[in-house]
Amino acid sequence: MLPTASELLAAWERGLAAPAGERALELAGLARPELAESEREALTAGERDAALLDLRERLFGPEIDAVLTCESCGETLELAPTVGELRTEGAPAAAESGTLSHAGYEIRFRQPSALDLAEIARETDLDRARDDLLERCVLEASTAGRPVGAHELPDDVVAALDTALAEADPGADLELAVECPACGSASTTRFDIASFLWSELERLALGTLREIHVLASAYGWSESQIMALGPRRRLSLELIEG
Repeated sequence: MLPTASELLAAWERGLAAPAGERALELAGLARPELAESEREALTAGERDAALLDLRERLFGPEIDAVLTCESCGETLELAPTVGELRTEGAPAAAESGTLSHAGYEIRFRQPSALDLAEIARETDLDRARDDLLERCVLEASTAGRPVGAHELPDDVVAALDTALAEADPGADLELAVECPACGSASTTRFDIASFLWSELERLALGTLREIHVLASAYGWSESQIMALGPRRRLSLELIEG
């Protein structure tokens, strides 16, 4: 079932002053309303983004219009991938723990959750945010039989852990293949479905607010009366505007 116009508007209003991670949780609430809040917070990044792709397709259709700049020549590129092209094969990773052995270190780790990502998004220092996420995801670590903290792990071990996390949850890193027609360079770019969908929701919410203003001014209806019109809201607006 699609979220109602009122539900979309309420989610947008709640997320206005929130950082990106919390906005993603708002969107997850729209995508998976059958889940309790704690269950949505426990989703892995791949699970969350798979739900947001589904929501985007239900709200706006399968085609996505994206604009970016070629890193090689500065040309403006217009892309039109589909939601299906962004989906990764297989089911998203679950949040259960995994293990890694690298350079004499033994690590037990878990996938970052949607709540983890929401909370570290409040940190403005990228290095601190990275360290915070590492502390959350490393459940146990040791070398030569001696326990070590996540902050003690060497850079090459952290890099290996990053790779292990990405391989376990490929849906957490959606990518677009890009080829510039001007200079011929080919590359991949990360597609942030949460930010992209939020921008679309914002345009929809602003359009809805405009409709409310016009109809309230013309007929004296309350917001609740206007929102209850459903599809007739657009027809009433067209009649006013000729």
